[in-house]
Amino acid sequence: MQTKYIAAIAIALILGVIIGYLPLALAPKPTVTITQYTPWPRTVIDALGREIRLSEPPRRVVSTIPSITEHLFILGLSDRVVGVDSYSNWPPEVLKLVEQGKMAVVGGPWTLDIEKIASLKPDLVLMCRGVKPHETLFAPKLEEMGIRTFFLMCTVSKNQYDIYMDIRALGKIFGIEQKAEDIVADIQQRINSITSKLVNVTKKPRVLQLAGPPSWGLYSAGGDTFIHWLILTAGGINIASQYSGWPKLSYEYILSQDPEVILITVMNVDPKSVFEEISQSPLINTTAWKSKQVYVLLDEANDIVVRPGPRIADALTLIAKVIHPEIFGDVQRADVVKLS
Repeated sequence: MQTKYIAAIAIALILGVIIGYLPLALAPKPTVTITQYTPWPRTVIDALGREIRLSEPPRRVVSTIPSITEHLFILGLSDRVVGVDSYSNWPPEVLKLVEQGKMAVVGGPWTLDIEKIASLKPDLVLMCRGVKPHETLFAPKLEEMGIRTFFLMCTVSKNQYDIYMDIRALGKIFGIEQKAEDIVADIQQRINSITSKLVNVTKKPRVLQLAGPPSWGLYSAGGDTFIHWLILTAGGINIASQYSGWPKLSYEYILSQDPEVILITVMNVDPKSVFEEISQSPLINTTAWKSKQVYVLLDEANDIVVRPGPRIADALTLIAKVIHPEIFGDVQRADVVKLS
């Protein structure tokens, strides 16, 4: 029972910011519009469709999930952040500010400490659409206490355009629209540099992404997730694309699709134990295993790929190197282990 309990906790951690919602259908590519600069007070619409009226830019903000924290820091808003969730660890400045007591830790995304948040006297608490406790439990409690909340797309993001939506929303909230646009433009430019090299690629490997080793449940990324977008845009074929959300696959299905590349995203796991587990599983019958194309993404590499945040271009670069090393070169990171 203890082993099963530990495995259950591990699954929750590795899926992190991505499980716990009913994903929406794929949306078409948005139309690019010119940013409108509005005076204060202003009204900003959040990811739940709510109109949030702001009399001035918030001065004390709490982030409740890592991708939101990353957005705030990339936008240069670290001086406004008074609280973060326990998994926020990038950029390194986040951990330093926590150690110095300049930012408080308010619990995990699914275990927020409402009283701790209230004690920080925030002007605004930034929450995540798709994390059900945020929508049904924590936000209502905070609102009852007179603390405003604002929801971003984060976990329900399906591509870079949803991530841009979050960056632009924050830009409007804090009155730094141009800064937000500059960041979006830089990310898109980096994405374009990757996709331009894949225009003439005809061989697209079949890819399986797993959230943890097989014993954690064979959970993968469906066709309406941002990880699917990463695989597709990096020149691969996601074998779980016919599913929605984060499906639990079977060995029979995986073998029928015969992935040529397997990506395993994990936290705090020894790659040797992953190797030993896979070597005793039906995955040894896949082309990926036979051709030594099984990769374990640890630590920061894991965070980059599973968080729909401002490092999306870094995630795309990493995945592109794994899928098409003949174009982009081999991955040379200590936190990306090729099993062999």
